[in-house]
Amino acid sequence: MSFKSTVASLRGDGTSAETDDEGVGQEVGTMAAAKKAQAEQGKSAEDAAKYRARILAAQSKGKNKKKSPASRRPQTDEEDLTMSPGHHREQAYDRARKSAKQKGGAKPSAPRDATFSQCVFNLANILMGVGLLGLPYIFQSAGWAGGFFIAFFFAGVTWRTSILIGRELNGDPRPGNTWDDNPYKSPIIPGSSATARMRRPMNTFPDIARESFGDTGCVVLSSVLYFELFSCLAIFFVSLGDHLVTLFPEVSQSKHMCFVAIALTIPTALLRTPRLLSYLSAVGTFATVAVVVCVVASAVSAGDITESLAERYGRLEDTPHHILWRTSGLPLALGLIAYAFSGHAIVPSIYSSMKKPQEYEYMVTFTFSIVVACCCLVATSGYYMFGSFVEDQITISLATAGTAPKLAMDMLTWLMILTAFSKFTLTMFPLALGLEEIVAPYVPTETAMEVASSLIKLILIVLALAVAIFFPSFSFLCSLVGLICTMIVSVIFPAGAHLMLFGDRLPSWEKALDWLFIVGGTLMAVVGTIATLT
Repeated sequence: MSFKSTVASLRGDGTSAETDDEGVGQEVGTMAAAKKAQAEQGKSAEDAAKYRARILAAQSKGKNKKKSPASRRPQTDEEDLTMSPGHHREQAYDRARKSAKQKGGAKPSAPRDATFSQCVFNLANILMGVGLLGLPYIFQSAGWAGGFFIAFFFAGVTWRTSILIGRELNGDPRPGNTWDDNPYKSPIIPGSSATARMRRPMNTFPDIARESFGDTGCVVLSSVLYFELFSCLAIFFVSLGDHLVTLFPEVSQSKHMCFVAIALTIPTALLRTPRLLSYLSAVGTFATVAVVVCVVASAVSAGDITESLAERYGRLEDTPHHILWRTSGLPLALGLIAYAFSGHAIVPSIYSSMKKPQEYEYMVTFTFSIVVACCCLVATSGYYMFGSFVEDQITISLATAGTAPKLAMDMLTWLMILTAFSKFTLTMFPLALGLEEIVAPYVPTETAMEVASSLIKLILIVLALAVAIFFPSFSFLCSLVGLICTMIVSVIFPAGAHLMLFGDRLPSWEKALDWLFIVGGTLMAVVGTIATLT
């Protein structure tokens, strides 16, 4: 689901049209020479006009085209991508799905053919991303009781809102297993009877936002997701700098980040597609498994090493090294756990790709059970082992404490560096392309557009680097993104859309719960952000 393929296809159409015109001109003899000269004279203006017209037409297609219930079908790539804010997690999932092997040389599968196990794997892989590294720091901030309370509380909230998103995509407030058929292939017209779905099924987050809050809501949601993308760039810079410092401590973190920024200019500014680096994203799954296994194994073998760390750092007076509850650390812990569970942007892609969408709610429940268990293993093992000395990235604590063989820790560190490097580039492309679509109508030629595209990426790299240098704290940036973006996308928006779409059909307890999510999510975002900043 690449934005870059969309723009490439638009440009390709324009070139094809010009070639056809020249071929016709050659057949009519001498008249073609005059036409060709005239065409070449206005070639630049014509190319720019066609390019702008195609972009604007693609952007307005989904908004202006009314679909009848009988013509329900999956959106094409062009329609879906121009309406989508291009979240990197949707892009990563689409690459994984398209790379699946076809059995027996059959024709390519239908867009909705993902099995239950594939959906569990993809959703779990998204939820257990970079945020997994900061989970032990949640317990360091809030204590044993505070960490468990925050973890289980927010996991329950995001589980519920994931269910709500599935029902919104299904077009009905009732559980998805109420029907035996696929909502995208159902012959029953929505709203035609009491047993039919209330509304037509939807495919994307912008679809839900537009149906619930109009074009304004769609713009707001897209802006929040774009802000999250940019924030992730700064987080990747900080993570890269922290891990490189453990390997080369003689160089400062800020210098490491500057060197990384220089290295990133090649794949981001010069390559026109992230396809080559997309293969590196597969190491993210292996990195996640490696982190879980390494943390748990180190805790079992080394046990509680807080006393030896206190002697090493000369902080013997810092007792106790494990606390039960710390109220002042709850806002930071809430932001970190929110960032760890910020996988809702991938939910529409997973739902619309399922072979049996009626199994969606069971799939979400099963996946969240696995993810919560793994998160608790990493968080408790890391905090038990390092206590108040745990870093905001558990891999940094493992590398500096010497609880595992040095070769193994160096390999894990390089694995995290490679993962962050590839994710930075893959995150950059949809963000840059969204900005390119904004400036495209004002760029006169395609050559100028190529230059503008590279400049946009370079500017984003410089801005993200500046944020990372001024705020070189992984936990601080993750917490802010979690409190601002995740609260909106994963808590407030799903509950608000649920009320707007199905308010008349909802029982009182569901309405009250939705309002609790909206009001509570807003308060947590505002109060938590202020507390974290101060």
